Amino acid sequence: MTTTMVYHAAVRGIKLEEVESELEGDIDLKGFLAISDKVRPGYQEIRVNFKVKTDIENVDRLKALTKLSPVYDVVSSGTNVKVQIETK
Repeated sequence: MTTTMVYHAAVRGIKLEEVESELEGDIDLKGFLAISDKVRPGYQEIRVNFKVKTDIENVDRLKALTKLSPVYDVVSSGTNVKVQIETK
């Protein structure tokens, strides 16, 4: 998401002097460890916090640009996943 925001900002002429990103999430280990089938193994919520050195009028545009991220899309919309295991 950080890379997407920075690349799209550059293409649109939005000046960024500095960018920091911090991610955190909530996960119930009962689901992750398959202790409970009532809890999914994934995150219940993921929070992304950006600290950006830019003009204040760019903030809303930058937030919108993060939604163009392939990672944002996969996490928020879901993607079909195919798993294949081969032996040697």
